[in-house]
Order: sequence, then C-alpha cells, then structure tokens
Amino acid sequence: MPTPSRKLRPWRLIVPAAAAAAAATALAACGSGDPAVSAADARTQAADLVKVLKIQDGADLGGDVTFKLGAALTLSGPSASNGESMQNAMKLAVSQIKAAGGPTIELSVKDIKGPDPVAAKQAASELASEGVPAKITSMGDGLGAMLADTDKSRILSLDGVGGAQVFTKGTEYFYGTRAVAPSDAVPGALEWFKKANPDGRTVGLVGVDLGPLNAAIQADMKAKFEAAGLTFNGLWETVAPTSQDYASMISKVKENEPDLLWVAFGGAAPGAFAAQAKSSGIKSQLLGIEFTDEAVKASKGVLDSDGFTFAMDYFNASEPANPLAKLFVDAYEKAYGSKPDFYAANAYEETLLIWDLVRRVVADGGDPGDSAKLKAALEKDPVFASVYGGDAATAGELEIDLKTHGVSRRPMGVFEYRDGKVRELAAYNVNGEDFRMAS
Repeated sequence: MPTPSRKLRPWRLIVPAAAAAAAATALAACGSGDPAVSAADARTQAADLVKVLKIQDGADLGGDVTFKLGAALTLSGPSASNGESMQNAMKLAVSQIKAAGGPTIELSVKDIKGPDPVAAKQAASELASEGVPAKITSMGDGLGAMLADTDKSRILSLDGVGGAQVFTKGTEYFYGTRAVAPSDAVPGALEWFKKANPDGRTVGLVGVDLGPLNAAIQADMKAKFEAAGLTFNGLWETVAPTSQDYASMISKVKENEPDLLWVAFGGAAPGAFAAQAKSSGIKSQLLGIEFTDEAVKASKGVLDSDGFTFAMDYFNASEPANPLAKLFVDAYEKAYGSKPDFYAANAYEETLLIWDLVRRVVADGGDPGDSAKLKAALEKDPVFASVYGGDAATAGELEIDLKTHGVSRRPMGVFEYRDGKVRELAAYNVNGEDFRMAS
C-alpha cells in the first residue's frame, strides 16, 4: 500500500551507555506480568529502537522525566485478552524506552471491563484524581462513557481499539489512532464484496448494543451501503457487549437473511457467533470488523474449517511490514512467548507516540506533565512512527487528522483466515482509496 509522502524527521542518537545499562538491569528484573527480557536483549532492543526511529544525535530523550501514563483497558469480561495484550505491549514499550535513555514511565492501568459504563466512568474518575496527563484508552473511550471526563480533566487520550467513532467527535483531548471500526473499512470492503459476489445486493448487521450511540453509527453505515449501490435490508440486531448468547439474534437473521452480514463484534465474539451461525444454517457471507486468535479458539474449529472474512487495518505479525514492526514482533514474542495481535501493536505504537510527544515538549523547554503542551505538540506535527505501512527499510507513518481526530490514512483491507493462515483478498486505504484486489 502507498504511504504518505511526508517524511518523518531524521532523528538519530547514541544511547547513553550508563542509562542503557541501568535500564537494562531494571528491564531484566521482571515481576509478574512484566516482559521477560534479558539485560543483553534489552540493550539490543533499545539500540535498535533508537536506530529505527532515527532519533537525532544528542537529542534529549527525557531521561530526567518521570511521566505517569494512564490506561483504560478491558482487563476482565469477554474482552479481557484484548486488554491483557495491550497492557503487555505497553509494558514492553515502557521498558524499551527506559533502556534507550528515555523517561521513567509509570503506568496506571484501570479495568473498564466489557466495557461497562460504570467501570469506565470509575476509571476516568480515578485517572483524573491521579493527575495523569495522558492515557492509552480503548473502545471509543469506554463506548463514550469516558469522553466527558476526558475533556473535563484534559487528559490526552489515544484510542487504538475503536478509533475516532462518530460519537467521539467534538472531544478535544481524544484521538483515534487506528481506522474507525468498521466505518473507515466499509467502502473498500463493499467494493470487494461487489467484485467477489456480483449477484449480492443486500446488507445487514449484527453487533453490540451501544444504546443511544446506535443511531449515529447506523446512519453512517446505511449511508455507506447506499453509496456503494447496495441495499440495507433492515437487519440491525445487537446484544449487550458482555453477552455471547446469540440465539435470539440468529433467529432474527434467519427471518431476514442478507447477502452480506457484517459481524460487528470484537475479541473472541466473532468466533463464537460464527460457530452458532453455522450450526443454525445461516448462508450469508459473514464479514467481521476484526480478527484475533481468541476468535479462532471461541469458534471451536469453525473458523479453521470454514474460514472467516474480515475487513480492518490488520496487523500481520507473521510478516511485519517494516523495521519497527519487526522489532516489536520479535521483542514481544521473546518477552511473552506468543505473537502480538493488533491490540498489542496499536498500544505499542501509541506508547512510542507518547514518548515522541514528551521529547518534543522537553526540546521546547516545556513540562511534559502538562497535557495542553502534549496536545499542542501533537497538533503542531501530527505524524508519528507506525508499525503499519512503510517498507523493509523505513517505519510506517501514523498521521492524525486534526479535524476528525482520527487517522488520515491507514493501510487496511479484506482478509480471510482459514486453517491457521491469513491471506489478503483486497487492499485499500481509508474510505476505500487506492483500492486493489489481491493478485
């Protein structure tokens, strides 16, 4: 996929030996849940990270800074594995940053559960009382429950799970760092569907119940169906975010079965739904909004045997797209014994983004603990290193759209998982730009 022509600043540095050695020792002394990385690996990862990010010789990396970074993750409930992989990636990034001579980043992680609105609001309140200037957040900031507090407390918030959903618009301190799921992927996915299924005409959706937020999302999706020349058949069935009982939903699908059925669930839920849909005899083309190994496990063999098609900004840990992605995958696998999913990949690059902002603020003589300074630094130059895109020699770019607070561009596509492997069916960018069918 083409990447933006704008180039990252040519940053390089020689890691201070004493700082790297001390940080490596701390990194190697792992506790429960911390990355299991040796001192030698820590030094190597830190040096590689600095090289890949092209940090300038002699730059102030923020080594004298202690920075408190919040996190609002789904650490319990059906999406617990997603939150765990994000937390793992954040810890890995924090360790690498320290080993490189960067700031001491203290994580304050809160569990927003399913997400549950009560838990999300509690997390927002606790992070505000702790005075964190920034947080890595998820699920459209707890499916909207945290947004008011995000602005009231002026906590710079990065969401690499839900992205900048239609209901997050207008929240000044909130930024989506991935494609909006599923909105940004829909135009390209519908183009693929029309080419792959020329007789297909109708579209429906099953997903999670977002209460008062449903209307805005449904209007957005229906407009995209119409723009693609397809017909919304009226099927829009939802369940609570914590539910995996789809019996009633599936009966409604069978009464009004569309040619294309969007499966708007995350984590393990797409696999559980696909298994129940198969046993009920549903013939629609299922199209998920994400894919994880947890979904494969929940499908009890169905995704392996029947396959599962999904449209998203997929992170392929088996074939890292650029040097930063490879560094991350190798380090994550060495630390945790498994390949990272996109939840982990996005949290990793968001933590690096925070470090970038800290360096910028420090370079300007400001206080990185001031969220307004962090926000101003982001708006001055909204381009950051990414594990997506790029090429064999250069990291990709994550560029924030300052109007939408989402991503300007993001490599994505339609993919099929089957029997342990993922293959690309089509590739495109936000809103279907640069669309091409896979060869």
